[in-house]
Amino acid sequence: MVKTYKQMNKPDDKLNIKKFSSLQYPQCPFGGDHSGESMSLICLEKDCLQGQILCCCICQEEFHKGHQLKPLKLLLCEYDQQLREYQNISLKQSEKDILIKKINEQEEKQLTYIQDFKEQINNKLSNIVNLEKEFFENLRKFVKMREFSNGNQYAVIETIIQNQTNVEMLSSSVKTLLDTLVVQEIPEKDLNYEEINRIFDFHIKDQKDHLSQLEKQFNQGIEQQIDLLQSKTQKSIFQKSYQFQFLANNKHPQVDIIQPKIVKASNSNHGYKFAVMTPSLDKNQTTVFGFKLNFVHQSNWIAVGVCDLSIVQSKQFGFAFQSLGHGAYMVSSNGGAWSSTTSNQNNVVKCFKFGKGDIIICTYDPKNENIIFQKQKSSTTFKLDIPKSDHDLYPCVLFYYALDEVEFIPPEGINKQ
Repeated sequence: MVKTYKQMNKPDDKLNIKKFSSLQYPQCPFGGDHSGESMSLICLEKDCLQGQILCCCICQEEFHKGHQLKPLKLLLCEYDQQLREYQNISLKQSEKDILIKKINEQEEKQLTYIQDFKEQINNKLSNIVNLEKEFFENLRKFVKMREFSNGNQYAVIETIIQNQTNVEMLSSSVKTLLDTLVVQEIPEKDLNYEEINRIFDFHIKDQKDHLSQLEKQFNQGIEQQIDLLQSKTQKSIFQKSYQFQFLANNKHPQVDIIQPKIVKASNSNHGYKFAVMTPSLDKNQTTVFGFKLNFVHQSNWIAVGVCDLSIVQSKQFGFAFQSLGHGAYMVSSNGGAWSSTTSNQNNVVKCFKFGKGDIIICTYDPKNENIIFQKQKSSTTFKLDIPKSDHDLYPCVLFYYALDEVEFIPPEGINKQ
């Protein structure tokens, strides 16, 4: 409710909220405790088992606990705001046709690729099935080989000798002999039942362990890639990736905006000065972005990460690092770590170092409540904990020395650098 109130009272929204102030909501039809409650909330969960988009506050508690919900009025305000922001951005019909054609062609190619990939997986699984069948068949052959002791195999040999000219009987007898003799290993000494049983138990368990390990590795790899694909296909990721920009009212006066995604400390006194990007990071999914250090002072101190804009604004975009509550979660080029909430991760040197030309990749993971920093083309990472909060977080840069310059790298640009 507090978040909704703040959102609806932003300066940009005070005008369009009036459009929806007289919005009428239907009453919840479920009866009981639901009677008289307005269905003013929207369930945003795609996989909601209820199949119910509109809900009241009692529905939220009974059927949609843990789901992402949003007031209908706020949804309309946000949509109206977007329409007003992009009302001057339009495409010609020919341009739209080209883009749709491109989308359709790429979709067909990707779906064909996935079908081919599926067949490859099925073929590999079929090979595993055949290997398993062969493994157990060899165990059976090992058991059959014990039949030597009762003289049966001598009868087979005698049959082969007596039927040298009968192709059908000769082939059948030779096959019987081969089925018995062809095993993976022939023991150096004869083994009794207990020894054979113990050997079988060992190898069967070993085979089962290998399959379990294969399944685990396969599932982990698949799940990781599916999560990555899922994050790439989320609409909000695409929208925010090209909207991220530095704005004049979200920076220290001694920071200059060279381009919407490039900021530079002005030629003035040294001192801590923030530059914060908008919009905020999505709290419902992982976002990956980066910062490239275009120029760094020889003394080499600059920090990148995320911050709570409201706290940084309240401190006039300065930085009081001596105590917690400064609002930032960052790493600095001297190997420093900075946390607004965790004392053993604040104002300590425990991270990797970086400098001019380096790209620092930031992976904000709200689900696991952390942000992971990595220097591109390096396997070294550093993780900062970020506890859940009602406050939004924003990508940010913290300068100290004059003329330092940093460029923001959006998600789609990370792999192109």
